[in-house]
Amino acid sequence: MSAPSPVGTLLPSRRLRHSQPAIAALTTVYVALLGPVVGLIWAALAPKVSIPAIAAGANAAFHAQVGADVWFLIVGGIAGVLTAVATIAVVREAGPGLAVGLAFGGSLAAVIADRVGFLTEQHATTTALRALGAAPDGSTISEIDFRVRALGVLTAWPLASLVVLGIVIAVGAARR
Repeated sequence: MSAPSPVGTLLPSRRLRHSQPAIAALTTVYVALLGPVVGLIWAALAPKVSIPAIAAGANAAFHAQVGADVWFLIVGGIAGVLTAVATIAVVREAGPGLAVGLAFGGSLAAVIADRVGFLTEQHATTTALRALGAAPDGSTISEIDFRVRALGVLTAWPLASLVVLGIVIAVGAARR
């Protein structure tokens, strides 16, 4: 008797063919639940806009916003790879339900991570503006708040997951 392959099979078993919607739903929920954790990690690692530097008229202070997007790309990509590897190891089948779950779950998790990062840093931004004597209104905060600005980086998580799944499927096909 041989143990099941950790990389799964290309063709799902009869049992799993009937449960692909369940695999998709469970994978989506599992991956989406990791969004807040990744959002906190991103908020801890990414550079923040220096509000005193902006008040002094330094435009270079906004470079931190680009850095925050780059860090989101990196953290989201790593999260995508790790969630795909963990999910494939548990499910042990590389079927369409897994692909759908990784894509939708990764997209949802990336949006959740962005919102968690924003909410984590919103108080610090408001406090810094008040310390400078500025009244934090909606337009001021939207210019300097901590959030993803290049929305394309939100796709790093689902794309990284799908690349890993594609590699696993290719390796499984090559072993046949």
